[in-house]
Amino acid sequence: MAWFGLPLALARPARACDFYSSHLRIWHPWTRATRAGADTAKLFMRFDEVQRTDRLIGIETPVATGARLVDGANARPLSLQIMAGHDLTLHEDGLHIELLDLQHPLQIGRSFPLKLIFEAAEPVNAMLNVDLPALR
Repeated sequence: MAWFGLPLALARPARACDFYSSHLRIWHPWTRATRAGADTAKLFMRFDEVQRTDRLIGIETPVATGARLVDGANARPLSLQIMAGHDLTLHEDGLHIELLDLQHPLQIGRSFPLKLIFEAAEPVNAMLNVDLPALR
């Protein structure tokens, strides 16, 4: 029996929408397409498999010059606590990140580099997918 293949068999498969830090998973960062002239876009994703509490403190992407955290009508600088043992989903009807000063319209079907900067974990290089049309 060949034991050298066993570690590969036990490793969890990575999917195209999964991105990992040393202690959490980021699942499917996405946004909607934007209209010409739009200067913001909402960013959504899910954090799970959180082994240690951490805080998302920054985002870098060539499509925007900044980001902030939005919860209902309240917007504040990006500082998102992600608690150990809990899942956290950013979604359209609640807590989400707003990309600021868009550099160009976001077109459906496109993907862009997205770097997530954490307080404790190393930065995570992910991809931002433009999945759905703009809302009317």
